[in-house]
Amino acid sequence: MLLISTTLKKTKSGDSWLMGVSYNNTKTDNDTRQDIYTANGFVNDYDQTNYFIYKENILGAYITYEKKLNEKLSGKIGTRYEMTKSSGEILGKTSFDRNYNNLLPYVNINYAINADNNISYTFSSRIRRPRFWELNPSRTYFTPDNYTQNNPFVLASKHYNQEINYMFKNAFYANLSFNYVEDASNQVPLQGTVTKPEKDKNGQIILDENGNPKMVTTKFLRYIRTNYGNNKQLGLTLGMNKSWIKEIWTTNYSVNLAYVMYSGTVSEDPTSVQIPGQTEVLAPYIVDVKNFNFSAQFNNTIRLSAKKDWFLGINYFFASKSKMEIGEMGIRQSLDLSVKKIMGNWTFVAELYDVFNQNFNKINGVQPNGSYNNVTNFGYPRILNIGVTYNFGNQKLQKAREIKSANDAVKSRT
Repeated sequence: MLLISTTLKKTKSGDSWLMGVSYNNTKTDNDTRQDIYTANGFVNDYDQTNYFIYKENILGAYITYEKKLNEKLSGKIGTRYEMTKSSGEILGKTSFDRNYNNLLPYVNINYAINADNNISYTFSSRIRRPRFWELNPSRTYFTPDNYTQNNPFVLASKHYNQEINYMFKNAFYANLSFNYVEDASNQVPLQGTVTKPEKDKNGQIILDENGNPKMVTTKFLRYIRTNYGNNKQLGLTLGMNKSWIKEIWTTNYSVNLAYVMYSGTVSEDPTSVQIPGQTEVLAPYIVDVKNFNFSAQFNNTIRLSAKKDWFLGINYFFASKSKMEIGEMGIRQSLDLSVKKIMGNWTFVAELYDVFNQNFNKINGVQPNGSYNNVTNFGYPRILNIGVTYNFGNQKLQKAREIKSANDAVKSRT
């Protein structure tokens, strides 16, 4: 349930105040059952079965003041105050309560140097709460000792961002940014060993010649979503959005340069439950990343006919090797092609994504103790999409909406 109330008030001098409150109430109910296969068939694994109930209440209040000092200089300042109360319970096992408050300031200063040049500075802050499915402590198994697991104890991350934006002739832009994240979280690989009694196919404990449980030690690799520390990122984006040759050729190009610094340590498995008779040894996972990387996006739309009814799209994406919390991601790139034909109210489109099958994730990670974590996620990115659209209603109104949508898209990129 989401409730929002907003009030806008303008003063005689042209200043404006924006005030509001919001209330968000959420409840999730997830019953996850895990079974194990024995000689007698499937039986419930109580240790891994979770009935998770989560409740969250967020009350927010915000105020923003906007003022235009003169024809060139304007600014906006505001803040948002949030009060969060949440509780989670795994029925019959554990529960937790979290109550915290956050003050999230915002500042924007805009200076129009002249008709062709504009520069602005923005400081913003926000809370990134874990999504509800990330809190549900269910597992996805690859092997009995290799799985992913969500974490009901993961904390919300606090993001603080500063940006300087420069725009030239509403077509060329530069963005210099610095982002800091506190209580950063990700899905990190935890490795270690578990020593526990060995069981037969019926789930019965095997005894040694002295009548004691026969112990067996196995290695595990768990991908646990958890907080690890903080990260910082310094970025520079250069780009343009412009039409050429009497608007026959439209380009949207951007190049992104970044220097990242991730740091932290995960020394325990927050989801681990101590089971009598078992001993677990976990190797600390260390995050110590300093890395420069870059990416580029080149989008081209070419009008093929004077009637403006045939269009060719050629888009190319490239990302260099980049390091992150769980390792180094390899080079990624993608070439996308499209052809569009407009016939009255009909639009026909054929799109081919990632022509050479190169846009997939390959991650290699090595810890100081020599343990490694390699992941390849190939989602078959080459896709052929054929679409047919018919436009109903007032086409003039539709055209106005398309222009507004295009303008909003440009603003969001800059």
